[in-house]
Amino acid sequence: MRFFLLKGKSRDDKKLIKSLKVILGFKPHNLSLYKNALRHSSAGYVASGEIYNNERLEFIGDSIISAVVSDLLYCKFPKANEGKLSILRSTIVNRKSLNEIAAELKIDSLMIFRNSSRSTMKNMAGNSLEALTGAVYYDRGYKFCQKFILKIVSDNFDLTNLMKQNSDFKSKLLQLMQKFKLDISINTYENCEANEKTHHFYCEICLDDKYVAEGKGWSKKEAEQNASQKALRKLKSYDFSNLKTSN
Repeated sequence: MRFFLLKGKSRDDKKLIKSLKVILGFKPHNLSLYKNALRHSSAGYVASGEIYNNERLEFIGDSIISAVVSDLLYCKFPKANEGKLSILRSTIVNRKSLNEIAAELKIDSLMIFRNSSRSTMKNMAGNSLEALTGAVYYDRGYKFCQKFILKIVSDNFDLTNLMKQNSDFKSKLLQLMQKFKLDISINTYENCEANEKTHHFYCEICLDDKYVAEGKGWSKKEAEQNASQKALRKLKSYDFSNLKTSN
């Protein structure tokens, strides 16, 4: 039966199925889901009232990845508090990590898109990885999708080392500012960007009223940790030795 179904497909479909099997580790059942996951909004269209682009699947995939990774970290590190778990999750599930994983999987070579601007290309593959995850969920169910995500995490991250490397960046930053008696402001608020189509938090850090860094996250704490981490990196080259501290 499988041979018959495959035989009835076009040459392009057979080629796509073969490529997806390399990326996913299995053959898709509902190929149309994966075709939609690989169609960027710049090449999207509407037919019979249905939207054909990967944004809806991306929305689902993003949520499922976050849930699976959160559950993994919760079970693996029973002594870690909510703050540490949030930091570790943001290290794994962030735009840069997803883009790098997608590039390694060569997802961009399968995508359909029209707009090739630099800003669009930057996160396109990572977004499609989320959309593919959404496709796996609807094609095979949660358990199968969970297994797919866990394999990606195990192939790309050493969780034990990540836990050792990550710490409370906001506390480190505040301690540094207190040591040199510098005026720092950490402003966090809920933000909504049109291309995200969902709410998240944005944090901006200023040192003596001068912009230092910003960060985003799906929670207030995550946004502040991301911004604080960037601020600490920038301040490594800051010359604190010439600062006059008051008694």
